[in-house]
Amino acid sequence: MQMDEITLTEMLKEIFEHNKQVQEFIEKQQEKDKIINAYQQQTELLIESFNTKFSNIKVDAPKPDISSVNQALTNGLQVINQTIAKGPKPVERVFRLTLFPEQVRNAEYYGIMLTRLILGVLGIMALILGYMLLNKMIR
Repeated sequence: MQMDEITLTEMLKEIFEHNKQVQEFIEKQQEKDKIINAYQQQTELLIESFNTKFSNIKVDAPKPDISSVNQALTNGLQVINQTIAKGPKPVERVFRLTLFPEQVRNAEYYGIMLTRLILGVLGIMALILGYMLLNKMIR
């Protein structure tokens, strides 16, 4: 029986200590809750003060100065009117034979001119051959 009393007293001591620890934990949590509630009230007050300050803000923008835009538009319109008043330039058609390109960087020009030269020489040769054949046939 004594063994049972010892184990019972030890168990009661453990339960008592556990209850004491739980009670301390609950007290700590309640203190933390109080601190959190205080901070929450402070943030709510800050938000309310911000809302009141924000609602009282009024921004008055100055009227835009569009005189520079108007000036640019009037200058542009004057240039357009002057161009219209001058009238269109006459179109000049110039036919000329060029051996060398006016723009040296144009590589296709050389190919075109070489093709024309070869075809021209072949055409002249064909005409000479045709003349010779027809001349023999006529005589």
